Parts: sequence; C-alpha cells; structure tokens
Amino acid sequence: MSVTPLVIRLRRHGRALGTRELGASVAKEIEQAAHEAPAVIVDFAGVRIASSPFLDEVARALLAAIAGRRQRYVLLASLNSDLADTMELVLGRLGGTLTVVQDEQLRLLGGKQHLQETLTEAQELGTFTAAELAERLAVKLPNLHQRLIQLERAGAITREDDPKALRGRRLLLETAKIGEVEVALDHR
Repeated sequence: MSVTPLVIRLRRHGRALGTRELGASVAKEIEQAAHEAPAVIVDFAGVRIASSPFLDEVARALLAAIAGRRQRYVLLASLNSDLADTMELVLGRLGGTLTVVQDEQLRLLGGKQHLQETLTEAQELGTFTAAELAERLAVKLPNLHQRLIQLERAGAITREDDPKALRGRRLLLETAKIGEVEVALDHR
C-alpha cells in the first residue's frame, strides 16, 4: 500500500516547545490530520527540546489517532536523543508505544525488546503475512498475533485483506516504506 503521508512540522512552533497549551494546539492539528490522512508523520526537525507536558499532549493525540483508524501509519521523525528520551518517559506513564524513523529504520519508543525485534524483521519483509513473519522469527502464530496487535497500536504496521487468499480471511501486513517517508520529509 503506497501512501502519501501528511507531515506535521513542529519547527514552525519554535526550537523549544514548552507549554501544555502549545501541545494541545498541536494535538488538535494531529486530530484533524487523522481524519483525512492515510499516514501521519510528526517531524521534530529543528526542535531542540520539548517539555513533558507538551509531549504528553502530542503522544495522547497520536495514540488516539492510531486507535481511531489502525489502517494508517503514524510515525515520529527527526527526534534528537533528548526528545526521544523525554517521549519515552511520557509513553511509559501513558502505557503506550509509538514508532520513530531513525537512521532509515523503524524503532519503537516505549516498546519491549521482542517487539523491536519483530518490527525489525517485519521491516525487512516490507509486505508479509503473519505466517511468513512467524516462520522468520521462529515463533508460534498466536504469539506473533499478540506482537502484531501491539505494533499496529504503535502505528508501525498496517493491515488489509489479502485479495489472493484462496479461502477464509487472510491479512497482508506492511511496514512504512522508508523511501516514501524520506521523500515526504525532504520537502521541508
């Protein structure tokens, strides 16, 4: 599934994002984008620091956007290490996980190690069935389904019905295409 993501560029709000009110304003922007866009990328390029209250508002909006429609990617991009650490603390309090694009890889903030390993293998495959990924990871299908649900809740993967399925219902899963993400981010 090839999509054109909507990029929300936070640098237009400044290099230091510090208030909950500003976070609430950005959260409203995310909510509006979530109704329209097949994929959302929140770009932190040019942002040096952000407060926990600001990131709390943003994280809540992103998690709600994913829950509202799981057939969409929701990604973070261009987080420096301070921003990533603070976001991870916020996500820990919320009990959530989000996906960040870093060094041409998808990485989880707030997720467990086995989920990151699953996402890394899924990204290698690009588009795949659950059975293909289970075989590659050498895990049982029911265990993998739990991981896939968590990755979907993190905005890392999407799913759609497999039109080639001969019987029953089979899903095709897909990770974000880094090339498409990079093209969207290059139009800064």
